[in-house]
Amino acid sequence: MSIYDLTRRKFLQLSGALAATALIGISCDGGGSNSNPEGSVEVFKLSVRGRRGSNAAKKHNANKLFLTPEAADQNRAHPGDNSRIVPVILSEQTFMEYFEGGSVDVVDLRAIL
Repeated sequence: MSIYDLTRRKFLQLSGALAATALIGISCDGGGSNSNPEGSVEVFKLSVRGRRGSNAAKKHNANKLFLTPEAADQNRAHPGDNSRIVPVILSEQTFMEYFEGGSVDVVDLRAIL
């Protein structure tokens, strides 16, 4: 196929195939989104980002960190709070300071900072 035989339809098919191949290659390499950097710890928080939420939930979510997803689920701002549980990466030093080495399930940042 020469450049002169390339129609718009063939061009779109080829560029779509190349884009799909690139996306498959990116999504299969791990992407690093689930891996923690060395010396870091995964904790959890509640988030109403992209959802409708009460002001109480927004303030509660902005100031609380949780050791486990279960702890986050049990400590919502109020019944009916539809916040998502999302992971947060902390350095190991910050984790030890905030969670006292894992002995505390819930941290209120207002009391620390």
